[in-house]
Amino acid sequence: MRTVWRLLPMLVVIGLAPYAIAGSKTTSDEHKLNACGCYRNLAGVCFCEKRGKCECPGECEPKGCAEKREKDLDREIQAETKRAQEAEKKKQQEEADKLRRAKEAEEEKDRAQAVAEEQADTEANESGDQAQANDKKSKDSKKAKKGEKTDKADKSKKADKTDKTAKTEKTEKTEKTKSDVP
Repeated sequence: MRTVWRLLPMLVVIGLAPYAIAGSKTTSDEHKLNACGCYRNLAGVCFCEKRGKCECPGECEPKGCAEKREKDLDREIQAETKRAQEAEKKKQQEEADKLRRAKEAEEEKDRAQAVAEEQADTEANESGDQAQANDKKSKDSKKAKKGEKTDKADKSKKADKTDKTAKTEKTEKTEKTKSDVP
Protein backbone atom coordinates (compact mmCIF):
# COMPACT_ATOMS: atom_id res chain seq x y z
CA MET A 1 0.00 0.00 0.00
CA ARG A 2 2.78 2.24 0.55
CA THR A 3 3.78 1.98 -3.04
CA VAL A 4 0.24 2.81 -4.12
CA TRP A 5 0.35 6.00 -2.07
CA ARG A 6 3.61 6.92 -3.63
CA LEU A 7 2.42 6.28 -7.16
CA LEU A 8 -0.95 7.97 -6.74
CA PRO A 9 0.22 11.53 -7.33
CA MET A 10 2.11 10.43 -10.37
CA LEU A 11 -0.92 8.62 -11.75
CA VAL A 12 -3.09 11.65 -11.16
CA VAL A 13 -0.64 13.87 -13.01
CA ILE A 14 -0.37 11.43 -15.89
CA GLY A 15 -4.15 10.92 -16.05
CA LEU A 16 -5.03 14.60 -16.03
CA ALA A 17 -2.22 15.79 -18.31
CA PRO A 18 -3.99 15.01 -21.62
CA TYR A 19 -7.08 16.89 -20.50
CA ALA A 20 -5.04 19.86 -19.42
CA ILE A 21 -3.08 19.95 -22.68
CA ALA A 22 -6.21 19.60 -24.86
CA GLY A 23 -8.05 22.29 -22.95
CA SER A 24 -5.21 24.78 -23.22
CA LYS A 25 -4.88 24.29 -26.99
CA THR A 26 -8.54 24.98 -27.72
CA THR A 27 -8.52 28.14 -25.69
CA SER A 28 -5.30 29.37 -27.31
CA ASP A 29 -6.68 28.80 -30.88
CA GLU A 30 -9.74 30.87 -30.16
CA HIS A 31 -7.61 33.79 -29.07
CA LYS A 32 -5.35 33.84 -32.14
CA LEU A 33 -7.76 35.60 -34.52
CA ASN A 34 -6.17 37.57 -37.33
CA ALA A 35 -7.39 40.98 -38.63
CA CYS A 36 -10.01 39.23 -40.78
CA GLY A 37 -11.58 37.48 -37.80
CA CYS A 38 -10.29 34.03 -38.79
CA TYR A 39 -8.00 31.38 -37.25
CA ARG A 40 -6.47 28.00 -38.18
CA ASN A 41 -6.81 24.89 -36.10
CA LEU A 42 -4.05 22.30 -35.54
CA ALA A 43 -4.99 20.50 -38.76
CA GLY A 44 -4.58 23.77 -40.75
CA VAL A 45 -8.29 24.26 -41.46
CA CYS A 46 -9.40 27.88 -41.58
CA PHE A 47 -12.36 28.99 -39.47
CA CYS A 48 -13.87 32.47 -39.72
CA GLU A 49 -16.43 34.44 -37.80
CA LYS A 50 -19.68 35.37 -39.51
CA ARG A 51 -18.60 38.97 -39.88
CA GLY A 52 -15.15 38.24 -41.28
CA LYS A 53 -13.37 40.91 -43.34
CA CYS A 54 -11.27 40.56 -46.48
CA GLU A 55 -8.18 42.33 -45.18
CA CYS A 56 -5.70 39.45 -44.91
CA PRO A 57 -4.38 38.43 -48.34
CA GLY A 58 -2.31 35.26 -48.16
CA GLU A 59 -3.57 34.38 -44.68
CA CYS A 60 -6.67 32.64 -43.42
CA GLU A 61 -9.64 34.73 -44.61
CA PRO A 62 -13.35 34.24 -45.35
CA LYS A 63 -14.47 32.43 -48.50
CA GLY A 64 -14.93 34.59 -51.58
CA CYS A 65 -12.30 37.17 -50.66
CA ALA A 66 -9.86 35.96 -53.35
CA GLU A 67 -12.60 36.12 -56.02
CA LYS A 68 -13.63 39.57 -54.84
CA ARG A 69 -10.02 40.75 -55.01
CA GLU A 70 -9.67 39.37 -58.58
CA LYS A 71 -12.86 41.14 -59.71
CA ASP A 72 -11.62 44.41 -58.24
CA LEU A 73 -8.29 43.97 -60.06
CA ASP A 74 -10.11 43.25 -63.34
CA ARG A 75 -12.24 46.39 -62.91
CA GLU A 76 -9.13 48.49 -62.30
CA ILE A 77 -7.44 47.04 -65.40
CA GLN A 78 -10.52 47.76 -67.52
CA ALA A 79 -10.73 51.30 -66.16
CA GLU A 80 -7.06 51.95 -66.93
CA THR A 81 -7.44 50.49 -70.41
CA LYS A 82 -10.46 52.70 -71.05
CA ARG A 83 -8.59 55.80 -69.84
CA ALA A 84 -5.64 54.96 -72.10
CA GLN A 85 -7.94 54.47 -75.11
CA GLU A 86 -9.71 57.76 -74.43
CA ALA A 87 -6.37 59.56 -74.10
CA GLU A 88 -5.19 58.05 -77.41
CA LYS A 89 -8.47 58.96 -79.10
CA LYS A 90 -8.23 62.53 -77.77
CA LYS A 91 -4.64 62.80 -79.00
CA GLN A 92 -5.62 61.60 -82.49
CA GLN A 93 -8.55 64.02 -82.54
CA GLU A 94 -6.26 66.91 -81.61
CA GLU A 95 -3.81 65.94 -84.38
CA ALA A 96 -6.67 65.74 -86.89
CA ASP A 97 -7.91 69.16 -85.76
CA LYS A 98 -4.42 70.63 -86.16
CA LEU A 99 -4.14 69.21 -89.68
CA ARG A 100 -7.62 70.46 -90.56
CA ARG A 101 -6.83 73.97 -89.24
CA ALA A 102 -3.54 74.03 -91.15
CA LYS A 103 -5.32 72.94 -94.33
CA GLU A 104 -8.03 75.56 -93.85
CA ALA A 105 -5.39 78.25 -93.28
CA GLU A 106 -3.59 77.18 -96.45
CA GLU A 107 -6.85 77.21 -98.43
CA GLU A 108 -7.68 80.65 -97.04
CA LYS A 109 -4.24 81.86 -98.06
CA ASP A 110 -4.76 80.42 -101.57
CA ARG A 111 -8.18 82.10 -101.79
CA ALA A 112 -6.71 85.42 -100.74
CA GLN A 113 -3.96 85.05 -103.31
CA ALA A 114 -6.51 84.15 -106.02
CA VAL A 115 -8.61 87.19 -105.10
CA ALA A 116 -5.53 89.40 -105.28
CA GLU A 117 -4.60 87.96 -108.69
CA GLU A 118 -8.17 88.42 -109.92
CA GLN A 119 -8.16 92.03 -108.79
CA ALA A 120 -4.85 92.59 -110.56
CA ASP A 121 -6.26 90.97 -113.72
CA THR A 122 -9.40 93.10 -113.62
CA GLU A 123 -7.33 96.24 -113.15
CA ALA A 124 -5.13 95.22 -116.08
CA ASN A 125 -8.21 94.42 -118.17
CA GLU A 126 -9.80 97.75 -117.29
CA SER A 127 -6.71 99.63 -118.38
CA GLY A 128 -6.52 97.39 -121.47
CA ASP A 129 -10.24 97.96 -122.17
CA GLN A 130 -9.71 101.68 -122.00
CA ALA A 131 -6.82 101.41 -124.43
CA GLN A 132 -8.91 99.16 -126.70
CA ALA A 133 -11.82 101.56 -126.48
CA ASN A 134 -9.52 104.38 -127.50
CA ASP A 135 -8.15 102.24 -130.35
CA LYS A 136 -11.66 101.25 -131.41
CA LYS A 137 -12.77 104.87 -131.49
CA SER A 138 -9.84 105.79 -133.66
CA LYS A 139 -10.47 102.79 -135.95
CA ASP A 140 -14.15 103.59 -136.19
CA SER A 141 -13.34 107.10 -137.25
CA LYS A 142 -10.91 105.78 -139.87
CA LYS A 143 -13.52 103.28 -141.14
CA ALA A 144 -16.09 105.99 -141.40
CA LYS A 145 -13.71 107.83 -143.62
CA LYS A 146 -12.97 104.83 -145.77
CA GLY A 147 -16.65 103.92 -146.03
CA GLU A 148 -17.23 101.17 -148.55
CA LYS A 149 -13.70 99.86 -148.49
CA THR A 150 -14.09 98.52 -144.96
CA ASP A 151 -17.42 96.82 -145.75
CA LYS A 152 -15.84 94.95 -148.64
CA ALA A 153 -12.90 93.85 -146.48
CA ASP A 154 -15.27 92.58 -143.80
CA LYS A 155 -17.27 90.60 -146.36
CA SER A 156 -14.13 89.01 -147.77
CA LYS A 157 -12.97 88.02 -144.30
CA LYS A 158 -16.33 86.38 -143.58
CA ALA A 159 -16.18 84.49 -146.85
CA ASP A 160 -12.68 83.25 -146.03
CA LYS A 161 -13.88 82.02 -142.64
CA THR A 162 -16.81 80.11 -144.13
CA ASP A 163 -14.51 78.52 -146.72
CA LYS A 164 -12.10 77.40 -143.98
CA THR A 165 -14.87 75.89 -141.87
CA ALA A 166 -16.26 74.04 -144.87
CA LYS A 167 -12.82 72.58 -145.63
CA THR A 168 -12.31 71.43 -142.02
CA GLU A 169 -15.72 69.75 -142.04
CA LYS A 170 -14.85 67.87 -145.22
CA THR A 171 -11.54 66.65 -143.78
CA GLU A 172 -13.27 65.50 -140.61
CA LYS A 173 -15.82 63.50 -142.63
CA THR A 174 -13.11 61.82 -144.65
CA GLU A 175 -11.15 60.92 -141.51
CA LYS A 176 -14.28 59.40 -139.97
CA THR A 177 -14.93 57.27 -143.05
CA LYS A 178 -11.31 56.12 -143.11
CA SER A 179 -11.41 55.15 -139.44
CA ASP A 180 -14.72 53.27 -139.93
CA VAL A 181 -13.29 51.10 -142.69
CA PRO A 182 -11.44 48.10 -141.23
